[in-house]
Amino acid sequence: MRRFDADAMLDRCARGLRLERFVDAGLRARFRHLIALFNDFGTVDEPSWPEALAQVEHVVAMRLRLARDWEREPRILSGRIAQPFFVAGNARAGTTLVQNLLCLDEGHRTPRYWDVRHPSPPPGSDPAALAEAVAEEDAYVRWILRTSPRLLAAHPYFEQGAQTEAEDEYLHAFDFHTPYPLPYLKVPSLPQCPLPQDPVAALRFHKQMLQQLQWARPTRRWVGKGVMHQYLMPALLEVYPDAACFWIHRSPEEYIPSLIALLEVQYQPFNRGRYRMDPQALVQQLKLGVDHFMASPATADPRVHHIRFQDIVRDPVATIRGVYEAIGAPFSDGFRRRLTAQMSGPGGAAHRHGRLTYSLEQYGLTRAGLRTRFADYCVRFGV
Repeated sequence: MRRFDADAMLDRCARGLRLERFVDAGLRARFRHLIALFNDFGTVDEPSWPEALAQVEHVVAMRLRLARDWEREPRILSGRIAQPFFVAGNARAGTTLVQNLLCLDEGHRTPRYWDVRHPSPPPGSDPAALAEAVAEEDAYVRWILRTSPRLLAAHPYFEQGAQTEAEDEYLHAFDFHTPYPLPYLKVPSLPQCPLPQDPVAALRFHKQMLQQLQWARPTRRWVGKGVMHQYLMPALLEVYPDAACFWIHRSPEEYIPSLIALLEVQYQPFNRGRYRMDPQALVQQLKLGVDHFMASPATADPRVHHIRFQDIVRDPVATIRGVYEAIGAPFSDGFRRRLTAQMSGPGGAAHRHGRLTYSLEQYGLTRAGLRTRFADYCVRFGV
């Protein structure tokens, strides 16, 4: 059984790439913290070690190559990110659905798995590298679904392979702010993902990643989506002061059991016996998070638009148009048609790859208990 050695790994990667000059104290401290989370969770067995080590080193190498890209072409980091859209809300609240719908507007773009995991060289600068990245990521998604077949029912957007929409946490994971799972699924000691220690720094790096991804690829507006944004809203609005946020709300008795079921299929097959989940502890963690953002002035910021999940499902056109009108963004007839077609077609069917089955009772939860515990949240947001 093995544990990672953060300093040895970082130094070996940097020497191999001849990029030692980019290993500063801050980067080293973040990487040490990240690796400590892996080591605290558990060890890696010998058969898994080569692939586990290769995955961590891939992220290290990409981070160092990004720094090299920005040294060679400093104009990358002067790219403008104009009035980005951000979808916020707990996992299983409908955030990916809204991210997917907002990307139907002309000129809108969201990070995709292939370009997030292969950000260097800038995707717009090397067509051959781009094609290779897409092929590699398609193969990786196929491996993910072979390892955890129920994931496709839980998250049908995986049907897109390399083109699957990425969460914003995926982007700042490349600066070692979080052990976001997708780049580390071959690491059995993968822990569940906590909030970044420095949210402003994480989101500033997120912005640099968007600038990298749009280099030589004109992008009218970015659409981001994060399941941590609601907890980091002050930092998000500081880094992106002209952002428009679509915060999705769903009743706790609906999203919480769905979230527990998702975590099982997202971690259990990859943790290989190390997975552990206490539903009561998760509910308590979620309640602390709700208490935190309910007390935050950023939750009532006019740049933040609160949307009920049932409204998006019932009438996505009217719901999204309402936010567009509030922020003064044009809502075209073409966008309206694409929204309608998406929601009425096979791509809008939530269970198009089967149904992920679960119940409150199997996790020791009840509807009445959750409604009582989250009563303030339910009343405030009408869910």
